[in-house]
Amino acid sequence: MKVSVIMTTYNGRRFLREILDSLQNQTRLIEELLIFDDKSTDETVSYVQKYIFEHRIKNWYIIENEINLGWEKNFYQGLLKASGDIIYPCDQDDIWHLDKIEKMTQAFEENDDIWLMVSGYNAFSEQRSRMVKQHAVKTEYNKKVSRVMFDEHYYQILRPGCTMAFRKELLPLLAENWEPGTPHDAVLWIIASLLGKLYLYDDIFIEFRRHENNVSHVIKHGYSYKVNEVERTKKINQWYLMSEFHAPDKVDLIDNVNKWCDLRKMLLTERKLTAWFILFRYRSFYLTNKKYFGDLYYFSKQFKK
Repeated sequence: MKVSVIMTTYNGRRFLREILDSLQNQTRLIEELLIFDDKSTDETVSYVQKYIFEHRIKNWYIIENEINLGWEKNFYQGLLKASGDIIYPCDQDDIWHLDKIEKMTQAFEENDDIWLMVSGYNAFSEQRSRMVKQHAVKTEYNKKVSRVMFDEHYYQILRPGCTMAFRKELLPLLAENWEPGTPHDAVLWIIASLLGKLYLYDDIFIEFRRHENNVSHVIKHGYSYKVNEVERTKKINQWYLMSEFHAPDKVDLIDNVNKWCDLRKMLLTERKLTAWFILFRYRSFYLTNKKYFGDLYYFSKQFKK
């Protein structure tokens, strides 16, 4: 199996040595590394070029965008250019464990049913202190590699894209369902979950750096991300129900999630407070009660504008 790694960069010069070293020293060869720079204004591009030259690496390339695309579109377009059988998204500021590609790729080779695999991570601050633990992922079996359970939270991405690897067969489905402003990892997660091809490798393969400029730090706490979550979930649900992949036993649950999405949209974008009280019946579809009350917070915040 050919392995592709797709990295995006933007003004990340200070992080690059650690991530590039951890990629170069993987115990399984990376056949293709494509780095897409989104018009950095620091020394990111020249540093990567120098690193590739000094280490005489023939299969690594950095591509400079003509204009700044924004992180969502930059990652999306980069992933579509991958030529490998297994594709690994990569952030500029993390550190990979050296056996990540070897172990995760081996799992793909041993199980054709895996289309998207996620792993665990250690989150740390720039001061190297440990941070909040990751959400638990429910799986069908208590094994090292097991399929993620399909339940009312299937839409909720519980691992960031930097922990993911996926088969090239997901690329056309990503292209069919991605919309501008949408995180690629959320789309991949929902599709794979609906298809029953989302798996967890219950091990830690990445040191996940958290800092104030992290994209994931910003999007998880923004009004636009909440609205995007509703819209992308409804869109992908509708695609799945009309696709060749749909399974009749999932229809009722998906219909209820769609109702939950419609009510959240009424609350968040149409500013109808009554929707929040009706959502009480659907509160089990929220990952936590805090998220249920969080919708009310964003309603009130938008209402004051």
